[in-house]
Amino acid sequence: MRMESRRQQGQIAQVQSVRFVKPRTRIKTIATYCIVGYVCWNVYSRVILDPLDRAVVETLDSLPEEEDEEEEKPFFIPFPGTTRQLKPVPYKGSDPEWQEFIKFSKDQKLAQKVREELADFVQQVASKHPLLKIRCGTGFKLRRFWLDVDFPQHAPPQFERSGIEISDEYIAIAKQPVDSLVVFRIRQALWPTALFQSTWSFLKVMVNDDAKYIAQKLGFKPTKPPPSIEQIVTKHQQMFKGPPQLPTKDGPSPTTQPPVLGDGAQTITSPPGRGDKSPLAGQKPEEVDIGSAGMALHAHFFRPIMAFKAKLAQTWRPAPNFPPRGSILISGLVELDTPKAWLVFDVKAAWDPKTRTYDPRSMHVQLRRMQLKKQGPVGGR
Repeated sequence: MRMESRRQQGQIAQVQSVRFVKPRTRIKTIATYCIVGYVCWNVYSRVILDPLDRAVVETLDSLPEEEDEEEEKPFFIPFPGTTRQLKPVPYKGSDPEWQEFIKFSKDQKLAQKVREELADFVQQVASKHPLLKIRCGTGFKLRRFWLDVDFPQHAPPQFERSGIEISDEYIAIAKQPVDSLVVFRIRQALWPTALFQSTWSFLKVMVNDDAKYIAQKLGFKPTKPPPSIEQIVTKHQQMFKGPPQLPTKDGPSPTTQPPVLGDGAQTITSPPGRGDKSPLAGQKPEEVDIGSAGMALHAHFFRPIMAFKAKLAQTWRPAPNFPPRGSILISGLVELDTPKAWLVFDVKAAWDPKTRTYDPRSMHVQLRRMQLKKQGPVGGR
């Protein structure tokens, strides 16, 4: 403002540029900062850190030492699709598993005891099955069994997978063994064959029924197809309206006069106050239509759903599993006697000499034959 006022008055204004120079850092200042920081660090370490270190050391020395301290296993991240089955390794004569086979083969009493244990186990499983109880009755008895003892020449196959192994000391690509049961369960989940076959049976039955219904409507199917949705709805509506009335010689009988069945026969009368009211009297027509449509929809999908359940029960099997190393294989037939039928089961099991028990994960029990004690002609008399 002063310069502008001078310019307005005609005075000469002289402008000079000024530069501010930052003072340079001196060596004396740097040395002073270093000495002060060093002194402060020494005081802090001697007053605070050294007593804490001594307290921690004394606390650790007073704690009891853990002799059975387990080392932490490295973290393993498997690569997808790298699981492979290794070639089975044959047993050698010097292996402890083969020596157990030799001892078992010489002990005939133990072999018979193992067979009887497996037959008793099959009897217990069959007696607890709900469907077999309904079909065959209660009181399952062991009739006879044919069980063979086999000594495998090779150890069960093993699986391994590749992945990244991470630990506190290193990170590397390594291989790790995998349980066979885990491998088979993953394969069964990724490729559900039983579910695919059951779904195909469901679609096949449903398309077949719909094709018959359409062919009947178009006049290409003279035979009587299964009842359609419209027929089922009409039938249910007639049931809701009440029982049909019997005609007489003079015409349809009134609702107040019941039909006579004969001389001395009792007459059928309706309860007082009800008349021709249907079981759903008092409900709205929309509610009746919704119930009829639901029952018709259920009847339409009844056969496909039953086909799905039957195929699933026929094809679904639990995930298989290899027996433990050194197991003795027991396989054959077990026959049971029930009040209504004779049952024959296929049995495959592995007996572990180390635990002297059967391996439940690799055991397989399946009904092979059912012979009823009383049978009648299927075609009637």
